[in-house]
Amino acid sequence: MQDIFVEDIGNGTPLVLVHGFLGSSDMWGPQIDFFTNNFRVIVPALPGFGKSNNVNSCDSIECMAKSILTSLEKKKIERF
Repeated sequence: MQDIFVEDIGNGTPLVLVHGFLGSSDMWGPQIDFFTNNFRVIVPALPGFGKSNNVNSCDSIECMAKSILTSLEKKKIERF
């Protein structure tokens, strides 16, 4: 599985923001600004979308979830 783009900002308890279908992680700008003072905000771009547009798209929700969980594992994030 190819690595997806994941923005990682702030400190504290990890908060993962996942965009909807046909969206991109850019939609979370105001929330990122608000939450980064108190949380470690993790914002993945799903495969085939936004800054992960060069990654092969998924054909299922399961594939998208696995790509996010794999990214979190690589960052050694166990709880969020």
